[in-house]
Amino acid sequence: MIKLARTLVLPLALAVAVGACDKGKGGGGGGGGATGAAGASAIAPAQGGLKRALAAMPADTDIIVGLDFNQLRKSELWKKYEPQVLEKASKGLEEFKAVCGFDPMAKVTGALIGMKGPGPSDKPDMTVFVRGFQKTESIECLKKAAEKSKTEADGKSFAAAVDGDLVEITPQDGEVARFLFVDDQTALFIMRNGASADKATLTAAAAAKDGDGLTSSKAFVSLLDSTKTGSSLWWLVNGAMPAISDGASQIPGAPKFKAIFGSVNVGSGIEGVLNLRMSDKSGVDMLKGMATMGLKQAESSPMTADLVKAVKVTSNDSDVIVSFKYDQKTLEQIVSMAQSMGRF
Repeated sequence: MIKLARTLVLPLALAVAVGACDKGKGGGGGGGGATGAAGASAIAPAQGGLKRALAAMPADTDIIVGLDFNQLRKSELWKKYEPQVLEKASKGLEEFKAVCGFDPMAKVTGALIGMKGPGPSDKPDMTVFVRGFQKTESIECLKKAAEKSKTEADGKSFAAAVDGDLVEITPQDGEVARFLFVDDQTALFIMRNGASADKATLTAAAAAKDGDGLTSSKAFVSLLDSTKTGSSLWWLVNGAMPAISDGASQIPGAPKFKAIFGSVNVGSGIEGVLNLRMSDKSGVDMLKGMATMGLKQAESSPMTADLVKAVKVTSNDSDVIVSFKYDQKTLEQIVSMAQSMGRF
């Protein structure tokens, strides 16, 4: 049966799972050299690029994640573990292909996700751009799936309404979901306070220009310029968001974070960098010392000694920098360890 969750969420969820598993594959990869607004061509809208997408996100967005599924799919580890990753969803994918006539995993090229940090409620605030699904083809797919859902035995049917570039999904028993095609290949989904945004909010976000939203922050743009947005996976996190700052404040003398940003690049292996930007030089020295001590302890364990050899910790006046590079053999060892602990 093709349920609403499968139709809308499955392709993205699977691709995110692929990205998580691809962190276990080897050597540096292509496409990771571009930084700032020059990168992320596979995940940003065709017109306006990455700056347009970030301008559509509220200025108080705490977390940005970019995933380039094109790069992830080319990796050797994905090719090896693809059957295992997709096994649980094979029935849903086959039904999707039967109704819609295309494989969603082969279509999606990237996703850009902006979120508010965790707050007192569980109701998320997020702005998501998904690139790769052709507008006309996707709309026809949803219409067919909605029609087919009326015959499902579980009675969980849904309706699909189209208003220009706006698509509205209304389940029989659930909350409405809306998304807007900002171009022929890019869809925009917004959730505010746990609910799908209305047409006016989506339209206003789609019309945002450089200088709006997140791009109005010089501090954010500076961080973006230092991030390899052409990588398979990249992220920026506001170190002042409560989930981080509140935890640090409970530890006397704990260093304070300004931001956490970095990237992972996939090729024949995997390499990446994590930048921990601190509020002052004393915080840099403290955190670097803690990280160095932790690595030395890991080197003394037969289970983790080989893994930490590929990790280096350096620093400058503002950042603690953790870099790593693994070949495929070592990454398969990591995946094996994760499997033994039931985490993959």
